[in-house]
This record gives sequence, C-alpha cells and structure tokens, in this order.
Amino acid sequence: MKNILTTLIIAIITSLSTYAQYSKIENISIESKELNQTREIMVYTPIGYDNEYALYNVIYVFDAQNRELFDYVTSVANLSKEAGQGLIVVGIKATTIFEEVNGKKTWVYARNSDLLPEDTKRLGGRKGNLNNFLAYVKNEVIPYVEANYRLLPGKMAIGHSLSASFVVYALTQYPDMFDNYVAVSPNLEYDDEFLLNKLRTVDTQNLTTKKYLYMSHADEANWGWGPSNKAAYALLNDTLQCDTFQVKIEEYPNEGHMSSYIPAVRSAMKTYLKEIRPSWKDIRSEETYEVTFQVKVLKENDEVYIFGNQEILANWQKDKIKMQKTGPLEREITLEVQNHVEVQFSNDGESLAWISIGDMGRSTHPMMIKPEAGAVYSFEITENKPF
Repeated sequence: MKNILTTLIIAIITSLSTYAQYSKIENISIESKELNQTREIMVYTPIGYDNEYALYNVIYVFDAQNRELFDYVTSVANLSKEAGQGLIVVGIKATTIFEEVNGKKTWVYARNSDLLPEDTKRLGGRKGNLNNFLAYVKNEVIPYVEANYRLLPGKMAIGHSLSASFVVYALTQYPDMFDNYVAVSPNLEYDDEFLLNKLRTVDTQNLTTKKYLYMSHADEANWGWGPSNKAAYALLNDTLQCDTFQVKIEEYPNEGHMSSYIPAVRSAMKTYLKEIRPSWKDIRSEETYEVTFQVKVLKENDEVYIFGNQEILANWQKDKIKMQKTGPLEREITLEVQNHVEVQFSNDGESLAWISIGDMGRSTHPMMIKPEAGAVYSFEITENKPF
C-alpha cells in the first residue's frame, strides 16, 4: 500500500511539473535610469505561449509586491470563460530602501514614494517621486515588455488604492499609455484633491483612440473620501464621458478597502473580456504585406482551405480560398495581408484542421501573425487524435 501511495504522489508531482512548464512567471530586474534604482517586475505567460503563432493582450498590475493582487488578476484573466488563449500579465513591484538615520534603520524610499507627487504632504517631509515613477513605467517597463513578448494591440492597467490613483494620474498625463484603465479604490482626496484637479484638466474630446476607465470604491467614504469620490463621479459621467472615453463606476459600500478588490476586478475583467477586447481584434493596419502561407498535409490528395480575419482571407468563411498544391504533401498561397493576421485551416471547407504547435501538441485556435513583407509562414496539419 505504501509503495502504491508513493507511486501515486510521484505521478501527481510529475503531472503538475509537466503542466507548469506551459504557464510560467519570470522575475526580471530592470536597471532603471529614470529611478536610479534596480527594480523588479514579474511577467506571467499563459499556457500555450510556446506556440510561436500566438499573440496576447497584456495587463499591467501595480502593487505586485503584494502577490495576492497579481495572482488574483492572473487567475481571473486566464480562467474566465471568455479568456480564450489567455493574457500576459505584468506585475510592477514596489521596493523599500532602508538607511541608517540617527543610528536607527528606517526606510527612506518605499511604495508611497513612487505613487505620490514631489511636494506631497503625506510623507512626513520626504519628497514623492510620482513623475519619475511614471517615466519608469512609460519609458522602461512598457518598452521592455513590448520588445520581448508577442503582443496584440491594447494595454490594460490595474491599480488598487494609491496605485489606482497612479493609474488615474497616468490617464491624465499620457492618455495613450494604456487603453483600458482600472482603478480600484483610488484616493482622490489626498493633498487637497490633487488627483481630482488633474482629472478636471483632461480633454477627452481630442482622444484619437477609444479609452476605457473603470473606477470603484468600497467603504472609504467613512475615511472622508466621500465628497471627492462623488465630485469625481459627476465629472467623469457628466463631462468627460463621450464616444472616445467610456466610463464605468461601481460602489461596494459593504466591502472593505482590500476586500473590494475581488468583486471589482472580477467585474472590470468581465466587461473587458466580453465587450472591450473583442473590439480590439478588429484593429488592423492600413498598410499591407505580401506573405506566403505554406501547409504540410497528411495525404497526397488532401485539400486545404485557408480563412481568417480579413477580407483577403474571406472574413472567416471556411470554404472560399483553396490553397495551391505545390508538392505531394505541400500546399501554398501568397496574399497581401494587413497587420495583424489570424488564420485557420480546413480540409473540407467545414471543419477545422488541427495544426501542430510543437511541444504543446496541436490546436484549432487561430494562428496569429505580425506579418513582414516577403515572409513565409509554415504550418503542419496533424491528425485529430485524443490526448
């Protein structure tokens, strides 16, 4: 019995290890010139990221030194019914720097230093570092992620409490920094309504692309935030909301400052996955690129149809575009496509063909491509066998 139990435990551990290799979290250090500090970020990539023909939207989560916040977003984003192939989640961590002051170790820089303005009244005489932290995110974190991961258009930011205040501040300074802003329990009252006054300077009528803002509060009205919150809601709903700036505000008066993160993020994510992200899938370049698609088939007489997300790809109609036979098991077609491209294949013009994706096995998900002129993209149809 003992041997059977040991074998079972080993099998479970092996199974978990095999599963875990497909979704992972990387811890990355950035030597920040903007902050003159070494900072850390985490990057979660979902199951299936090893498929080179998969692209992902990205979520930036602030206050990720609190792993429960980062892990909750990662779980909701990738386990929701509408998640599809999932999302990349980037966790932006705070840091704490201690120094000896008057013979005693004390912090001289911490999370609130990042998130408060230089002349804040809330740091006991220390200066905030808000604008340098904003520059760090804008000029170092986002470019790093965009250079090293396969991304779709559309960036989402999620913050809680003072990091939610930062998310709102980023919107007021650089509206195009993100596309979807989620602010859970932002402090709009501090420093004589510093942030509320910044919101009053925003001109949403001149936005070139559509932006989204989700804002929520819990029982913080009991802390004296109530008047500032109500003034912000009126400003957002009555003045700033327009065709290019969509606002959703929710209140959770029966939840605490921390506990409201659970229903708020779940609600914001549901709106994002069901309503916002689908609209981003239609964003494509005006420029076109001549590319070649090649498919290896199983049998010499197999036919292959290609279809996808553009008119040149029959707008997802499976039976319109037959690929040419260029060899016994090779099929090929050259097309002028826009960026980005999503393609699928069918043997009969009705059902989906399974495509080999290396170590991950096979998939019928759309293959997503950022096309380059003259490039050749090769695929292999595999048998539809049970796992």
